[in-house]
Amino acid sequence: MTAEIKQYLSEKKGVATIMAARALSVPEREIVRALDEESFEVSISKFNEVMDEISTWGEILMIVSNGSVIFEVNGELPKGKYSHGMFNLHSDTSPIGGHFMADKFDSIHFVSRPFMGKQSLSVQVYDKEGNASFKIHVGRDENYELKQDQVEKFNALKRSMMQ
Repeated sequence: MTAEIKQYLSEKKGVATIMAARALSVPEREIVRALDEESFEVSISKFNEVMDEISTWGEILMIVSNGSVIFEVNGELPKGKYSHGMFNLHSDTSPIGGHFMADKFDSIHFVSRPFMGKQSLSVQVYDKEGNASFKIHVGRDENYELKQDQVEKFNALKRSMMQ
């Protein structure tokens, strides 16, 4: 299937991974894994470390999707904590909040690829079925360019995960 995915991606440059997954009837994570140099997979055991670091980045874009909705929210990622069997995000100042069933998460991917003609950097968390649980994108400035301080933080975090 990997060869078929790579062929599809080469023909559909810049296609959203969720759309490629639907077209090929595979879990989205299989698309992300086939991105080769555009994606770096990290063990889910690094979840707390990754989330703690991202909570220091400032305003990011968080995306959560399911079969019928792609929900996007800009804000600072609150520092999470575990309680009642969930990883919880709460803040009085950020619109980002909620409860994650982190025991269902399986992998983390650092993805660097173009989307809609612009470079995109994201940290994506996938569940055990290969579905995207959520994606955290490096924020953009008023000119819709990636925030350079966050690009540096993304790259530093990715490098630290490679060791």
